[in-house]
Parts: sequence; structure tokens; C-alpha cells
Amino acid sequence: MLLTVESSLEKMRRLMLQLREGATPPGNAHGVDMAAVLQRLDLMARGRGRQLELNCDEGLFTRGHEDRLERVLGHLVQNAFDATPADGRVWIAARRHSGQVLVEVGDTGTGMDEDFVQNRLFRPFGSTKHDGMGIGSYESHQYIRELGGAIDVQSQPGVGTVMRIVLPLFSRSPGPETQSVHATA
Repeated sequence: MLLTVESSLEKMRRLMLQLREGATPPGNAHGVDMAAVLQRLDLMARGRGRQLELNCDEGLFTRGHEDRLERVLGHLVQNAFDATPADGRVWIAARRHSGQVLVEVGDTGTGMDEDFVQNRLFRPFGSTKHDGMGIGSYESHQYIRELGGAIDVQSQPGVGTVMRIVLPLFSRSPGPETQSVHATA
């Protein structure tokens, strides 16, 4: 439990540094194993006593920094849990779609009206939460765009929300002595 708390504190420190200075994680972006990221999000949800429906194609890799992508998807999943009663559904799925990675985060929660989605959702300080500041949604949107991806939001008050994130697909192919990562079209 202490290791989990220390890990969370370290992630929060990096986030604060990034927000303050615009810093990015060290190293270059590389292929991120989506199944591993989604499994960690599932463990996080279970640790908080929530059920996350999980579905992910095998061997699915995308571009990015693993910690940052996990933080972005974790933020979207946490927002889904915050908007959904305990007896509602929250899911995350990742699959190949038209030569890209399609990640879907959905819930059967409170939903958002069209005006909020269009005019406030991905702007700092725009939040449906009474104590929220909208920074996480803003950062998520910016990072997805930085990776060459996009987010589409479908939401309806009283019905729920589905966020579809499209990211570049990476394929891993073993070389004679090393494993390399290649971007695909």
C-alpha cells in the first residue's frame, strides 16, 4: 500500500512540474502497450471498489509516453466513475480501427449537455464537478492532440457519455537482434 501511495505522489509531482513549467517526461515517445495500460487502470478501479469493464485487442501499441498516456486515460476513467452511480456501468475498450488505435471510455452516468461539450469541456477551469477545475480534461485533450490523435465526445444528460480517442497505431516487429517500433499509416 505504501508503494502505491509513493507511486501516486511521484505522478502528482510530475504533473505539477509539467503544469508549472510545461515539462515533458524524459526520453522520446515510443510504442505503448495499450493492454498493459488498461490493465493497470482496471487494478486502480478495483482498488477503489469500482468495476471497470475492460476490452483490449492483443498486441495493440500506440505512440506516447506510457506514464502520461496512462494518466490521461486514468483521468477520463475517473471522470466516468465520478459521473456514474455505483450500480452504473463504466468501460474502457481499445481496438484497431482504420489503421489507428481507437480507445473508448464510456459510462452510464449523468452525462453533459451539448453546450458544455462544445464550449467548456476541454478548456481550463471548465468542469461539471463542484470542486473540479477542468485542468485534467484540458491536459488530456492537449496530450492526445500532441500525439497526433483526436477526441470525439458523445454525451446526453441522464444517459451517459462516450469518449472516443483515436491515436496513431504502432506495430512492433522483431529484428535480427533487436526489437524496433515502426509507425504505421
